[in-house]
Amino acid sequence: MQIATHGILASSASAVAPSFSNLKSLVFDGVDDFVDCGSISAINSASTVSISYWGKKSAAINKDLGVGTLITSSNGIWLQWYTDNNIYFTVRNGSITTTSYSLTGDTNWHNIIGVYNGSNSKIYVDGSLVATGTSVPSSLSSNAGNNFKIGSIGSGFFTSGNIDEVAVFNSELSASNVTSIYNSGSPADLTSLSPISWWRNGDSDTYPTLNDNGSGSNNGTMTNMTSGDIVTDVP
Repeated sequence: MQIATHGILASSASAVAPSFSNLKSLVFDGVDDFVDCGSISAINSASTVSISYWGKKSAAINKDLGVGTLITSSNGIWLQWYTDNNIYFTVRNGSITTTSYSLTGDTNWHNIIGVYNGSNSKIYVDGSLVATGTSVPSSLSSNAGNNFKIGSIGSGFFTSGNIDEVAVFNSELSASNVTSIYNSGSPADLTSLSPISWWRNGDSDTYPTLNDNGSGSNNGTMTNMTSGDIVTDVP
């Protein structure tokens, strides 16, 4: 296309792709709100799994933010910032193995990442390695998995506050990967890290569906929630 400028025809500039931006998150009531993301088959029998999310408590204490899946009643993997202000990354295969880190209660946004490599687990907070656990199961159960949920685990609801940019990987994130995800405190485009599933929690979503921006095609469904639970409070 050409544009006339003072009688001179000039070629128009090429369209520029919009830059990545994070404008929305989800707020949960801690009563019955959750997002059902379906069964993520890629992690049901995985030997390496990483989970990342951004969380903000609605109060400094007595709130619980988390994401995860129960593969069976005794198997699963989940990551939560609990009411005691500890972060727990749990890999369960018949028996529970949990790695934990004490994070002072506040109402600030934090990036929380759990990494499981088949022989140990790690917790990163805001880009820094804060805890490592050993002697965890070599893999998760090969049984068909229950659904991955944001704001719930099994039949319980453990979220009160905001959650944003949830991503699941069937790989062990490296320290440099974690640094790029934290991005000095501002969520970044995760496309180059090839997440199995990645929910933006409001950005480019239309209630009640959260698009899976990874390769897993696991769109999330906001359950017991309203369109008003998509808010502009972001990291």
